[in-house]
Amino acid sequence: MAKDLSVELRDDIEALARGGENAVVEPNRAIPSTDSTDGGQASNPQGSRWISRLLPAAVRFWLQSQAEQIENLVFEIQGRDREILRGHLPGVTLSAEKAIYQGMHLSQLAVEAKEIRINLGQVLRGKPLKLLAPFPVTGRVCLTTADLNASLNADLLGTGLYDFLTQFAAAQADGAALQAVLAACPDKTVQPHYDAQAILGSGVITLQLTPKPGQTVPAIAIETGLEIEAGRYLRLRDPHWLAATGGDRQALPDLHGFAIDLGPEVTLTACTVEPDRMVLAGQVQVLP
Repeated sequence: MAKDLSVELRDDIEALARGGENAVVEPNRAIPSTDSTDGGQASNPQGSRWISRLLPAAVRFWLQSQAEQIENLVFEIQGRDREILRGHLPGVTLSAEKAIYQGMHLSQLAVEAKEIRINLGQVLRGKPLKLLAPFPVTGRVCLTTADLNASLNADLLGTGLYDFLTQFAAAQADGAALQAVLAACPDKTVQPHYDAQAILGSGVITLQLTPKPGQTVPAIAIETGLEIEAGRYLRLRDPHWLAATGGDRQALPDLHGFAIDLGPEVTLTACTVEPDRMVLAGQVQVLP
């Protein structure tokens, strides 16, 4: 993409980036065609048409390179030409569907990012796009039951599941067998021993862990609500053990308040669990 820019066009862009309001470029110079028709656009263009063609394509390429899968990607770049030419994006709005990022599956997301700084000067010379400073992203994501089950293999949820089972085993009178299994998992994952399945209900999540063939660990089925604490923690609310035969529910007071740490960059503001749908809203600090 950047390799196709002519020397003359690069000179014009650099002149705009360095100059004041009176910077001059040749108005009739041809601008290379780039694909920005599928959802990307820049707002407030002021004179140089390259922004509405080149930069949305570059940002779109970077977003797609960060995600394993993403569909119906729509975004808008906000800012004046001079700011953008210097690598400063005052704002970006983005929405997408069926996204997969670091193993996390999301049916829908809508986010807004502010104060993004990138190495645009290097990009224009053929270098990869890079972030130069952290920036906040606020928004809302939606997961279905299928998304959540597919995400159980992600590092973020996999580590949380291991930590949860460690505390669960310590709280059980007959948890020695499970404790022995967890102690033998140096990579902090229970996937070699269990098939995990989650079910989203009205205000509750049910987690079912079924032993894989040949494993002697106990089956686990727990139903719990979720609540946010301090933005970065999801805590269990009123968890119950579910008998495999569908009998009585048994309260698990020792697990009430168990926290799943989402990391210091995360600040949740809402967590809603409905049948077959979970909605999270908040802010994430994106790091270079």
